Amino acid sequence: MTNITIKEPKIITPPGTNITPKDESAAVSIGKLTFQKTKSVEVLSPYVEAYYDAKKNMLEINAVVYVDSTTIKNDVLDYQIFQNTYIDIEGDSQLQFFIVYDMPEELSEDLFIYEIIFHADADIFIGGLSNLEKIQTFLWDSDPIASRGTETTVQHG
Repeated sequence: MTNITIKEPKIITPPGTNITPKDESAAVSIGKLTFQKTKSVEVLSPYVEAYYDAKKNMLEINAVVYVDSTTIKNDVLDYQIFQNTYIDIEGDSQLQFFIVYDMPEELSEDLFIYEIIFHADADIFIGGLSNLEKIQTFLWDSDPIASRGTETTVQHG
């Protein structure tokens, strides 16, 4: 007879520093999407815009994410944001953001659409925010089944 041990999924956090906004209003529900026939359990990539304000040396990121209805608790999205710096092949500092939540093993037909607005932490980015041309933003499953990301051009103004 063979004994089988089932282990709980291991929670894995992405690289970087946790910069999750303390204000619950940073993540706002802006709608709901229903798929009649869910064929995939993959995470949908976030839609991201990034704005650099030179006067304030501030980079604001607006991310629209699609999350399974089971991740919403008391009308609040349970998430974290991590900021990571890495050096690209040309030797330039680049910035990544990971929006982390626990995606269920099987997606329901209902996905909630959330807009999350947050700011990069300039103090922990060694490259200087004014030098950024692009950022990478990923939706990260913390248990981990999958993650999806996108590259976004930084708009200077």
